[in-house]
Order: sequence, then structure tokens, then C-alpha cells
Amino acid sequence: MTDLAGRSALVTGGASGIGAACARALADSGAAVTVADIDDVGAKAVAQEIGGTAWTLDLLDV
Repeated sequence: MTDLAGRSALVTGGASGIGAACARALADSGAAVTVADIDDVGAKAVAQEIGGTAWTLDLLDV
């Protein structure tokens, strides 16, 4: 992945699976990552692991 230093990324569904893998990859590339998911515990765990921020939200409640 290219250098994403100075960039921000919002990953929805980032508490597990593909979303968590994307959040990790983006963080490894230098992005400031916000992990958003309905699973607040999972989102916080991934965010803490990568040095990001966690948001708890339900995108179906828009």
C-alpha cells in the first residue's frame, strides 16, 4: 500500500473480519484510522491495537 501519512481513514464494520484487516493495513501505511462499528468492544479493541479512534454506530439507523 502507498504511504498514507497525513491522511485519515474511516473504516465501517472495522471491529472484525475484513473491516479490521483494512483498518490494520491503513494504519500500517500511516493513516490516522477511525474504526466504526455497532460492536463497541470490538471497535475499541481494534482502535487501541492500531493507535486509532473508535466510534460506536449503527449505519442502519440513519
